[in-house]
Amino acid sequence: MSNTLRVLLVLACVPFVWITQHDSKKMSIEQQQAIEQAIVDVQAKMQQAAQQGDVDGLYEHVLEMDKGVIIEDGLIRWTRQEALSVTKQGLQGLKDVSYVYSQKRITVISPALALWVGEGASSATLQDGRHISAPFAESILFMKNAGQWKVFHAHRSVPNR
Repeated sequence: MSNTLRVLLVLACVPFVWITQHDSKKMSIEQQQAIEQAIVDVQAKMQQAAQQGDVDGLYEHVLEMDKGVIIEDGLIRWTRQEALSVTKQGLQGLKDVSYVYSQKRITVISPALALWVGEGASSATLQDGRHISAPFAESILFMKNAGQWKVFHAHRSVPNR
C-alpha cells in the first residue's frame, strides 16, 4: 500500500474516531476499564484458539457479515465464511503456531465499540520441521452484539522488512 493511500485512510478515519470519542467521555472510568478487560479476555480466547489450531473456536468471536470482515496483507476477505476457509487452509501445514505481542492498546470508542491495536511476532513449526517467524501488526474493531464482544473488522499485515 502506498504512503499516500495510507495517509488518506488515516485521514478518512479521523472524523469517525473524533465523533465517537465524544461518547467515551460520557462513560465512567470503571465502565471503560470493564470494556477494556472484556476485550482483553476475548482477544486472549481468540489467541488461544489460534495457537491450538482451533479455527472454529477462533471464528466464534467473529460476526457473520459480508461487508469485508478481515484484511490480511492487502487481501480482503469479504465474508466470515471466506475468512474462515482461508484461515483453515493456511493452518493445515502447521505443526504449531504462537503469537507474542510486544505492544497492545485498546481504545474504547463507545459502550458498544472498542479498537484493539497490537504488534508482535508470530512463529510456527511446519509439518516437515522447518521453523518460520515474522513480525505482524493488527487492528481489530470489536462490537458488542447481543451482549457479546465480536470482531466487526480486523486488519493484519506483515510489515516490510
